[in-house]
Amino acid sequence: MSSDQYKPLILCEHPDVVVYILLNPVYYCCSIVIFNIMSHSSDRTLKQEFSHALSIYALLFSNTSDTAVVIHTASLGSSAPSTQDLQTPNSEKYQALLNECIESFKACQLKSEQLALFSDNEIIDDVATESILFLTIDYYLATLNDKIYTADIAGRRPLAIKSKQLYLQFLNQSDSYELLNTESAKILHYITKAPVDTPTFTTAFASSHKNPADQRAAKIAKFKREKQVEDYVKDLRSQMLAKNDLQEDSDDDIARDLYLKQLELFIERSFNAIQGLDAELEILAFAASRPPPLPRVASPISSESKKDDYSDKVDLPGRNSQPLLTAQGRVNRPFMIVSKREQLKNNVFKPDYTLPTMTIDEYLEEERRQGNIIEGGGPDSAKKTEIDEDDDKAQDEETYRLRQWDEFTEANPRGSGNTMTNLG
Repeated sequence: MSSDQYKPLILCEHPDVVVYILLNPVYYCCSIVIFNIMSHSSDRTLKQEFSHALSIYALLFSNTSDTAVVIHTASLGSSAPSTQDLQTPNSEKYQALLNECIESFKACQLKSEQLALFSDNEIIDDVATESILFLTIDYYLATLNDKIYTADIAGRRPLAIKSKQLYLQFLNQSDSYELLNTESAKILHYITKAPVDTPTFTTAFASSHKNPADQRAAKIAKFKREKQVEDYVKDLRSQMLAKNDLQEDSDDDIARDLYLKQLELFIERSFNAIQGLDAELEILAFAASRPPPLPRVASPISSESKKDDYSDKVDLPGRNSQPLLTAQGRVNRPFMIVSKREQLKNNVFKPDYTLPTMTIDEYLEEERRQGNIIEGGGPDSAKKTEIDEDDDKAQDEETYRLRQWDEFTEANPRGSGNTMTNLG
């Protein structure tokens, strides 16, 4: 129903029944509608139930950014556990409070459906300001469902699918009120064409931005937009808390702007969550397709080797089921021969490359000592050293050297060592 035609006024409120008078200014008539929105297990109204659920939500997500944008909460009383009592998200207290919060939001969802607050033929301007808050129920349920702990990999898959389904329900409802921009609506329509358990976000995003540079620019713009909206929501929330009229003046323009901006922020975060859930579903599908690991066969080990789990034997039972040698004496599998345990221990923290054992100068000196370095040559080798005429010893050595060279050339004429080549 449109807020322009029907303005509900509460006639009376009972723990089990709420009576509304619907005034129709067009036909100058009225009708009384009775909604049995109260369950027998709870005497809270929809507004009270939603406030109670948000209080638990703020306690569960006290360390995340979602708490900063919770619009309003009610006190849980002195019986509410503290964040220290909750310990880790996998603890029993945390999971028990998480289930209580989920049931509370489910009660809100049921009561909002019984009240028929939303319709497919409405636009967001037709929705009352106070009712805009209840458009976020599916988002809260999705985030809570994603926090349910399970130690089994197979049990995580249905939880991830359920969370993704709730995010899609929230986005589809927001899209019906034209709250999504053109790009987000296109990605949403692409995702909803495939089954829920099929990861399609990456393909949907790539279909809108085929160029990698455009994809990167779109991600940066989305991050900036989300940060800007989050800061705006926090600023409006601070203004509402300062005025202390969060519960009393729900039709205020600031309150309506705050609720709409919160929806915009949750829409951006929903797409981020769907992207993460799709990646998780891919990993879970890959893990399910892998064969189970083979059971390890325990082998008896002597009590002496059990003390430090070390043995000098290469073919230690339990490390490899295949024998080291075949019956013919051939090596059957790779093995490593080690000397002592201390040697292995000392090599643990050594680098994977061989360290130098000497300097470059030491290496060249050793090569020169072994005669592996040929010295001489270059332009200086063409210069003839002049012998001092007064040095008789040097003159005698040079004469003796030249005489030996003449004798060698006479005994070995040019080409004498090549008589076996070029014989045809």
